[in-house]
Amino acid sequence: MEDSITVSQELPTLAKQKRPFTPESTPLVESAMERDVKTESFEQVRRPTKPLVYGIVATCALGSFLWGYNLSVIAGAMLIIADHFSLSVQWHGFVVSVMIAGAAVGAFTAGVLNDKLGRWMVMMFSAVLFGVGAVVMGLALSRVYLVVGRAIVGVGTGFFTVTGSVYIAELVPSYIRGKLVFLSYVMTGGGVLAGAVIDGLFSLDDEFADKYGWRCMLGFGVIPATLMFLGLWFTPETPRWLVFHNNVDKARKTLKRVRHWSVVEDELAKITQARDKSTQGDSITIIQFIKGVLDNKAVLFAIIVGCSLHILRSLGGAVIVLNYSSSIFNMAGFEQKEAIWLSVVPAFANLTAKFAGSLVIGKMGRRNLYFLSSLGAATFLVVLAITFYANDKDSPPAVSLHDGASCDYSRCGQCVANSNCGFCVVDLGNGKYSNGTCSKGSEKHANFMANKTCGVRLEYEEETDFNITTDWYFDNCPDNKFAPLAIVATFMYVVFFAIGLAPLPWIINSEIYPTWARGNAVAFASMLNWIFSLVVAQTFLPLIDLVGQLYVFLFYATVVFLGFLFMFLFVPDTKGKDLEDTQKLFARVYCLTWCK
Repeated sequence: MEDSITVSQELPTLAKQKRPFTPESTPLVESAMERDVKTESFEQVRRPTKPLVYGIVATCALGSFLWGYNLSVIAGAMLIIADHFSLSVQWHGFVVSVMIAGAAVGAFTAGVLNDKLGRWMVMMFSAVLFGVGAVVMGLALSRVYLVVGRAIVGVGTGFFTVTGSVYIAELVPSYIRGKLVFLSYVMTGGGVLAGAVIDGLFSLDDEFADKYGWRCMLGFGVIPATLMFLGLWFTPETPRWLVFHNNVDKARKTLKRVRHWSVVEDELAKITQARDKSTQGDSITIIQFIKGVLDNKAVLFAIIVGCSLHILRSLGGAVIVLNYSSSIFNMAGFEQKEAIWLSVVPAFANLTAKFAGSLVIGKMGRRNLYFLSSLGAATFLVVLAITFYANDKDSPPAVSLHDGASCDYSRCGQCVANSNCGFCVVDLGNGKYSNGTCSKGSEKHANFMANKTCGVRLEYEEETDFNITTDWYFDNCPDNKFAPLAIVATFMYVVFFAIGLAPLPWIINSEIYPTWARGNAVAFASMLNWIFSLVVAQTFLPLIDLVGQLYVFLFYATVVFLGFLFMFLFVPDTKGKDLEDTQKLFARVYCLTWCK
C-alpha cells in the first residue's frame, strides 16, 4: 500500500541487526542519528493519520463555524433590530462593529494567555465566551445588552482566531497541515451560510421576527458553542507548548495520541532541539518578546509579512460582504425580505469556495492560490463598483428642494446613497415617473411632503389627484435594471476572496514563526486584522454617504491588487515545510519571486 513503510525502509540499521521490531523496544532517536542515508523529512513520509487528529480539527471547526456565524447573522438581523430599537445609522454601525472591536481586544490578550496558560485553555475560554455572548444577545432588553453580547462574542472570536489555527498547526502532521487548517477554516463559510439561512427563516413572519425572530437568530450560537466546549475536553495540549514549558513526558504522550508511533521520538527530538537552540525561555514577557524579535531579523521580517497580509485582507473589504450583504442588496434595488434571503447567495459562495480552496491548496501552494484569489476578487469588486455607477446613471432625475445642503443631488441613485436623504417620485405607471425630488430625511424621520406631488408642480397638467401615486425611496431606486448584476458581482467576488484571500493570512501566520514567538506574533497580527476590519466596518456606510458606492468599492479593489503585488514580491511558500524549518525562509531581509 502507498502509506505502508517496511522495516528496512524505515530503520535500515535495525533491520540488518534483526532485532525485534516493536514500538517499545526500538531506540528511534539513536537510529535516526546513526543512519547516513539521506531521506525525506520524517513528517513528509505519509503515514496513517490518527482519528484523534480529525477529532481535533472537527472541534476547532465549531469555533470557525461560530466565527463565521456571528459575523454573518448580524447582516439580516440588523434590518429587524434597527426598527425594533429605532437605531440610528451610527448605532447600526456600532452594533455591527463592536464584535470586531471585541475581537481586537481578544486577539491582543490571547498572545500572552497562549504562552502562559497554553493553547488548549484559550480554546476553552473561547467556547465559553461564544456561549455566554449568544445568551446575552438572545435575551437583550435594550441596545446596550445587545452591544455587550456582541462584545463578549467578539472577545471569544479574537481568542479563537489567534489560537485555533496555531492549535491545529502544532498538532497535525506537516504533510496535511495546510489542508486541515484550511478545512477547519472552511467552516467559517458554513457559519456564514447558516447565519444567512437562519436570518431568512426567522424573518418570514413580520410580527414573529420583530418579537422573537432576531432573538432566535442571535441566540442560536449557544448550541455549537456548547458542542465545542464538550469536544475540547477530549483534545490535548500541543506538544510544542508542552516541550517549551519543560513537560517533555506529557508532550511524548500527546504525540503518541496524534502521530504514528514510528515518528514520535524523532519529532520530539526535533522540537526539543528547537527549544534548546532558542534564546528565549519557556514563557516570555511582552518586553522580552519585542527584544527577541528586534534581535532576530528573520522573525522580524516574518512578523512584517504576517501583519501586512492581515492588513491587506481587512482593507480589501473582508468584513463588508459578511456584515452588510443584506444592506448591499437593499442598496442595489431589492426589498428588505428579498435582501435578507439574497444574503444566502454570497454565503453559499463563501462556503463552496473555501471547500474548493482546501482541496487545491496542497497542489497549488500558498502563493499561487493567493495570486488567483486576489486577481479574481479585485476584478469583481470593479464590476460591483461599475454596477452601482450604472444604477445611478440609469435612475430617475431628482430636483433638490433645498431643505438641506447634504441632499442637493440630481439623480435618485446619488440621493438614496446618502442615508440622510429620501427620494420622492410620482409614479405615472408603465415605468414612467415624474416630479422626482431629493429631500432631507430618512425612512424613520422623513420630511414628507404634505401634498401628493412631492413638493413641485406636476409636469403633466392633465394628471389629476385621483390617479397620482407618490412613492418614497430611501435605500434604492425604482425599476433598478442592474440589480441582478450586483448579485452576480457579489457572488463572484466572494468566490475568489474566500478561496484564498480570506484564509491564507491565518494559515501563513500559523506557520512562519518559531515556537517562542508564535503566540504573541499571531496575536499581534490578528489584532491588526480586527483593528483594520473595525475601521472598514465603521467607515463603510459613512463613506458611501460621502463619496458613493463607486469610489468605495474601487478603493477595496485597489487594496486587493496591492495584496497581489505584496505576495508576489515578499512572501515565500510554506507548502510542505516543518514548522521548525519555515523560519529559514525569512533568513534574508527581503524575498522575491524566486523564494522556495
